[in-house]
Order: sequence, then C-alpha cells, then structure tokens
Amino acid sequence: MLRKILEITWLHIKTTYQDRSALIFGVLMPIVFTLVIGVGIQGFAPDDEETQTWRIDVINQDEGQLGGALLDSLAINPILEVLQTDAGTAAQRLEAGESAATLILPPDMSASLLSRRNLALEFRLNAEDPLSGQVVEQALLAAIDELSSSLDIAEVSTRVADQLGLFATSGPSHTQFFSESFAAAQNEWRAGAPITVEAQKETRRQDTSVKIPLGFEQSSPGIAVMFAMFFVLAGAGSILQEREQGTLRRLLVTPIRKSGILAGKLFGVFITAVIQFSILVLAGQLFFGVDWGQSPAALALMILAFTFSITALGMFAASLVRTYAQIDAISTILILPLSGLGGAMWPIEIVPDFMQRIALWVPTGWAMRGFHDIITRGLGLQDVLLEAGVLVAFGLVFLTLGIWRFKYE
Repeated sequence: MLRKILEITWLHIKTTYQDRSALIFGVLMPIVFTLVIGVGIQGFAPDDEETQTWRIDVINQDEGQLGGALLDSLAINPILEVLQTDAGTAAQRLEAGESAATLILPPDMSASLLSRRNLALEFRLNAEDPLSGQVVEQALLAAIDELSSSLDIAEVSTRVADQLGLFATSGPSHTQFFSESFAAAQNEWRAGAPITVEAQKETRRQDTSVKIPLGFEQSSPGIAVMFAMFFVLAGAGSILQEREQGTLRRLLVTPIRKSGILAGKLFGVFITAVIQFSILVLAGQLFFGVDWGQSPAALALMILAFTFSITALGMFAASLVRTYAQIDAISTILILPLSGLGGAMWPIEIVPDFMQRIALWVPTGWAMRGFHDIITRGLGLQDVLLEAGVLVAFGLVFLTLGIWRFKYE
C-alpha cells in the first residue's frame, strides 16, 4: 500500500510542476511581491547610524585637577554631550529644555576628595523630561565611581611605595607618585573595565524584543507564508477537481483503500509546499540578502511544521465545499485575513495589542513568530520548539476535521 501511496504522491508532484502556472504563481510572483513590499516597508526603518545623546551643562568651579578629570570621564561617554558654561546660561538652557541636566562642581571639590571629606555635588534635572535627567544621572554616578576608584588605587600605590622606602631614596616625591598612579588608574579605566562579563544565549525568551523586522526580513518570510497557503489550497482544490472529473472515482475501484488515496494526495500537496517554501527561502537569501539564521535544523523544523499545518488546513477547507470553484473562491477570503492577522503582511509589532493577541490563535501568527525567532532574533532549534509544536497541533486538528467531513463522491 505504501508503494501505491508514493505513486499517487509522485503523480501529484509531476502534474503540479508540469503546469507553468505553478512556477508563475508559486515562485515568480512571490519573489516580485517580496521585492515590492520589502522595499516599501524598508522606508519605516529608523536611522541607527546616529546614537542618541543627552546634553549636560557643567559649571566647573573646582580649584584643583579632579574637576577636570571628572569632566574628561563624562566627555568620553558616547551618550553624553558635555558643555562647560556659566550659571546663567546653564539655567536658561535647562528651563528651555535644551539640556537634560546641569552639574555644578564646587571650588573645594579636589581638596575634599583628596582629604576624604564628604562632598555634595549640585545636580539639577530637567523637570519637563525627568527620564533624560535620570539617564544623565546614572552616567554621572558611573564617572564619579571611576574617579573614586582611581583615587583609591593611587592612595594604595603611594602607601605601598612609602612602605618600600621608595621616597627615602632619590625617587619621585609623594605628590608626583600619587599623580602618576592616579593618571595610570584613569588610563586603565578608559582602556577597558577590569571586569569582563560572559554572555550566554537564553534557551527561551519572551516577545520583549523592541527590534521590529522591516524590509526583506519581514517581506521574505511573510510573502513565503502567504503564497504557500495559496499554493496549498490550490493543491487541495485539485482533489475536488479530480472528484468532479471522475478521476477520484476511478481510483476508488483500484486495489487501494480510500485512506491510501487521500494520503497520497495530501502527501503530494505537502511535498510540493515544502519545495515551494524552500525555493522562496533560497530566493530571499540569494536575491535579497536575508539571513535565514544559523540553524538549518530550526529552519527545516519550522518549514515542515508550517507546511503540515496548512496542508491540513487545505484538507479541512476542501471538506467544507463541494466544488473546485468554491474552494478557489474562498481561498482569498481565508488566506488574506490569516496573513494579516498573523503578521505576514506587516510586522505584528506595529499593530494594537489586541491584534497581537489574536495572532496567537491563528497558525500564521505562530509561523511568523518562529521564522522571526530564526531570522530577526538569531535563535536556534530549541527556541522554536514551541512554535513548531503549536503548528503541528493546529495541523492535527484541521486534519482530523477534514478527514471526518470529506466525501469521496
């Protein structure tokens, strides 16, 4: 019986690709749509070349060198724009919202730090935009910690040098050695933090990523998902066409069960869908530079799970109508809403929250979620098991209902 099923499968694949319309509507049109839509939505991409900066006005009244050292630490921070000014100008800019914060360094700052006395810096936030002020405050605290640590290092170094008798000889003075130790510590801080952090990819993540897939990263999987459904429903409709033409009735008199005939047809539809989707993946990578991830196993699993679910959906749709013309008519009515709700036409991240929740109730939503885990977020096999499992569950439900309702005559 398996041999008969495979023969029916091969016959469906052969007849499908002998028809030129299969290549036009299944391959060429999706590539054109991928190009047009990808170029169109690329215009919404933000300009990532410029890093956002926050302006801080500094009034440096310090009579020593540590005020300048603190300013140097702030100036090398890429998120800050440090401007030295006077009190009047700083107040005007802060009130006008032109700066995020104002920092006032007192005249005794260096003396207080060197004598280890408590020091209070005056820091004024922009009342209209407190969040920006908080960002600058955190950057300031980091610079102060760096300055304090450098002073600690210089003190310890000077104390050790004194214990070793370095200053009793013709070596450098206490002041000179302290200054050189402080400068060396500052240079080490700016060369790179002494602590390194090892990052490990998480095995499962929630949809909290703020990165919105745009351009071909969105259009390549989205158009592939949408046209795969058109391709599959057309294949499922061919079963109805054979029933109308009497071909299916003739197959019923052959020594093979009805379930075997249907299995051969559905397996043929499934294989052609896998082939079509794989071609569109390759086209996206070759023509549009889409990075389909670093895990071929994850990509293969998602393709197989999605094509299984829509093959079963095609079977269910074929069981609800009586003629090929009817399934041809409802294909557009069924596919376009599923594509829109699932995020195949546009990034699901830009639609309202209630629509994002609806996407979790349709197979296209889970398919796009899985493909973007691979493309946009660079995740692997373990990370798409949930999406693939949900798609298989959708497929099993559709397949059960379709086989139960399908009539061979």
